[in-house]
Amino acid sequence: MTARQAGRWLWVLAVSGSVLPVLAMVQMILAGTGGVFEYVLDDAYIHLAMSESVARGEYGVNRGEAASASSSVLFTYLLAPFAGFSWHVYAPLAWGAAALILAATLWARVLAFAWDGAGDALARGVLLAFAAFGPAVMQFHALTLVGMEHMLHICAALMVLLGLIRVLEDNRAPWYLVAGLALNPVLRFEGIGIAILGVAFLALRGHRGAAGLAALFIAAPLTAHFLHMRALGLDMLPNSVNAKSTVTGGSGLGFGSAEFSRLELVARGWLWHLVEPMGRTLIGFLALGAAALAVLWRWLPPGYGLLGLFALTVVAGHLAGGSTQPFSRYEVYAWVFALGVSAVLVYRASVPDALGRVLPVFLAVGAFYGGSFYPLVSAPIAVDGAIAIHAQQRQMARFVDNHWQAPVAVNDLGHVSYRNDRYVLDLWGLANARALDARLRGDDPLWADALAREYGVEAAMVYDKWLSASIPDSWRKVGQLRLTIPKGSVAQDRVAIYALTPEAEPRLREALAAFAPGLPEGAVLEVVPR
Repeated sequence: MTARQAGRWLWVLAVSGSVLPVLAMVQMILAGTGGVFEYVLDDAYIHLAMSESVARGEYGVNRGEAASASSSVLFTYLLAPFAGFSWHVYAPLAWGAAALILAATLWARVLAFAWDGAGDALARGVLLAFAAFGPAVMQFHALTLVGMEHMLHICAALMVLLGLIRVLEDNRAPWYLVAGLALNPVLRFEGIGIAILGVAFLALRGHRGAAGLAALFIAAPLTAHFLHMRALGLDMLPNSVNAKSTVTGGSGLGFGSAEFSRLELVARGWLWHLVEPMGRTLIGFLALGAAALAVLWRWLPPGYGLLGLFALTVVAGHLAGGSTQPFSRYEVYAWVFALGVSAVLVYRASVPDALGRVLPVFLAVGAFYGGSFYPLVSAPIAVDGAIAIHAQQRQMARFVDNHWQAPVAVNDLGHVSYRNDRYVLDLWGLANARALDARLRGDDPLWADALAREYGVEAAMVYDKWLSASIPDSWRKVGQLRLTIPKGSVAQDRVAIYALTPEAEPRLREALAAFAPGLPEGAVLEVVPR
């Protein structure tokens, strides 16, 4: 098989291995929701709500109130042009599908670089298996249906990897390398590590002009965003980053940052990585990858050892400041980059024949074992999660839109805030910096009630397990929306419904009575007696 033929087969297998699982998951979601498409995470609807705000010249979730609820600088703006159209809700799916095809294409191109080093049928078979099944062990399927920026971020990471290979092979810096470096941090803030390392790589390889241009394109949009946030009176980083990153002081692990010092939070973050499957995978890659790179270094072409150090640093950086929380979507860009670099190094190393036969098998076993969590566990969670979001979050939005028709407090604001002009008080703090600060401080048990009174909110729909310490005795629990199906990626299976004032309780009970008959299969409204 010629290199050109191999490249075609790698592309066909990569696209098929990417698209077919997504189509199967969409069919299962539609079957579980009665024909209604839902995203895997409620956070997708936060992006949609933010894009509605951007389209009308604001930046937030509620009209007239600035808020940094989006986890991505760029993604909200990619959705904004389609706000106002009935199909706006499918814009994240369209971006995800386009990114899926591009990521599969880029992945095939990475493997095509390794093809020349495949000396026997076994080594070539490993590459073909990587093309077909690699997307599954890199979470392409679920991230396409998350409705967020993650698949685009994977594309940016692969653009950087391909560009760095081109620098090493042809001693030129292609345009897509500079574009990938610039896109990484504006798609996800974790991408700043790849961006900085990429600029340093270019400079070390003598491409100082390209390094300077990339640095300019990285800094310009970030600076513009930070100045915009400052002009709006907001923190430079999104509230989601401040809420979840141990580096910024948010715990990300379910406890308030006021309880621990910054060093303790970072240490607990590393312990959390040991608990989470993909956290252990990245730690394993860091250890085994460093050992393998030390062994292979003398057999690698010039500059490829530096590329291996690049990959190890990306993984180490994510483990130091990033997250590997349940459902595992934050770390995928680092895992994809690490696997791509590993494949290139294994096949580019001029090792003795005996070692050359072992390395591809070792790589395949490590990759498929390390990423097995994604197809075996994460994919079912994603399907169940989309169905559960339909039974929980969409029903909460339907209750507010059709029955309560007044301001409401929540701790998961996506569905409820999208296409809703009434005020939504986000008690978790992604859309309300004051709530985030009060929750993380944890020194005022009445902060939630004070904010609710200030904003004229008389009903709340929250997870008791999340906010139990902040729910005052004056709030009266009138019911709960309970899932009778697997919760999947949904955080909790019970949403508690509270009347925040005595005057609101009769009206809230009446609205719930009208709401209950329209609930879909899988959701039950349990009313608390007076």
